[in-house]
Amino acid sequence: MMLSWMGATAKHGFTMIELLVVIAILGVLAGLGAIGVSKTLRGSENTKRAAFARVVNSAIAAYKNETGDYPIADSASADDNNQLVYGTVTSSNGIDRGNVEVMMKLLGRTTSGNRDSEKRAYITDTSMLYVCKGKRVSKLDDVLASGSLSSSDMIGFPITMTKASKSSFKSLSKARAFAPIKITFNFDLDDFSVTVAGEGDFTNVVKLH
Repeated sequence: MMLSWMGATAKHGFTMIELLVVIAILGVLAGLGAIGVSKTLRGSENTKRAAFARVVNSAIAAYKNETGDYPIADSASADDNNQLVYGTVTSSNGIDRGNVEVMMKLLGRTTSGNRDSEKRAYITDTSMLYVCKGKRVSKLDDVLASGSLSSSDMIGFPITMTKASKSSFKSLSKARAFAPIKITFNFDLDDFSVTVAGEGDFTNVVKLH
């Protein structure tokens, strides 16, 4: 009787259709998980960039409070609208305007990146920052070690672009780009602002090869 009962209740293996259904479900779940992780990482990157923009904002305020002047480039003169904007990808005359001289003053360094013992560092943590020299991006700390910065370079963050809204930037889709720290001084209002381009802000990023 025992043998007869076991034979009657023995289970068969999965059919091919059942296996395909299980594999499809697992694939969908894995895809949803990957999307969630990607969104979380991008959100974390956005948060870090916004936090550092606030750090730069506080550093400029401290610099102005202690010296009486804004940390603008020594060779700079105000534009027609009495403003200076650093860290733009393109300016009105088509020339990129770097933010290196401003950032180096806040870091207590010369324009080339060499440490100046007579200057105070208003920003001390550079671990998040990168420098864009043309279309080549390197960690700022590595470039500072060699003292090879120029005023035309730009300091900011690499970002991941996941969609393109303008035909001229279609190649940025799911690619890496560079977002400079944009610093605007408004002398009429005796004010300034610090912003960093985010995902989808194609007019303010540099395409990386």
